[in-house]
Amino acid sequence: MKYSKRIQNRVNRIEGQVGGVKRMMASDSEEEKIMTQLQAVISSLESLKLELVKQNMKQTLVEDVKKSLGFSD
Repeated sequence: MKYSKRIQNRVNRIEGQVGGVKRMMASDSEEEKIMTQLQAVISSLESLKLELVKQNMKQTLVEDVKKSLGFSD
């Protein structure tokens, strides 16, 4: 499956968020701030998962319709 630029951008943002958490931990930031950032990472991962499921469902539906119409590859 080819992933859209939008999904690739989401992954890049998540990488940046995780890097931010690592930097916060290395600099002994307040635990509350780290936990807040971790929750943001979790939310971003959930959002990415939802996008991937939607993309997969859409692609599967299109392929099924093509097959039913006799346009299979």
